[in-house]
Amino acid sequence: MLQRRQILYGTLSSVLLLLCGCGRIVQWTKGNFYQGDTLENEQEEAQRFVRTIVAYDQFTTVARFDALWLSDHVRTLYAQAHVRKYARSSEQYNAFLRRQLEENNHFIAFYVLCDYEHVLGDAQSSWSIVLKIDDNYYTPIEIKSVELSPIYQAFFGPRYNRFQVAYYVKFDAQNIEENDLIGDKTEKIALYFKSLGKEVALVWDILHHENHV
Repeated sequence: MLQRRQILYGTLSSVLLLLCGCGRIVQWTKGNFYQGDTLENEQEEAQRFVRTIVAYDQFTTVARFDALWLSDHVRTLYAQAHVRKYARSSEQYNAFLRRQLEENNHFIAFYVLCDYEHVLGDAQSSWSIVLKIDDNYYTPIEIKSVELSPIYQAFFGPRYNRFQVAYYVKFDAQNIEENDLIGDKTEKIALYFKSLGKEVALVWDILHHENHV
């Protein structure tokens, strides 16, 4: 018993000494191994537009959805990261950004992550998606599985992993009278996921983003 205690105390002491020296090791590593230049990172800013919801049946998880709203601000962040990554010129950036923002003149779009077992956009899917704006519901005009670019993977941060399927979900940006669905008085938009027995929603506060972005 005494020998076991001595071994335990010795192990704990070694761990504590190692932890105390971690900071010095990190600084020594940075000083002796080239780390590259740190560039401006839009990841943290973009994650403000990511929403996550988990649906439970008592204690059992039945579904998890992560969604990124491709707002004007997110598309601008994507254009900045894309142009910097590929060393494009300012003229190329402006042209690329215009194309990105033009999409939002016609569509309201999201990237959605979900588990492989929950297929979206199929007639036999157990979950459907609708968009709620004010008191009206809208069905998507397109749901397709996609390969996320590394930039959008980074925008999702730790929520993204290789065990999920990414979907591009797109809605018309205007109603049949050609009025914008998201107007000056729109306060929130909500992406609803509906099954036979469950309904969950991801909500974006429009006024909050307009005032703080």
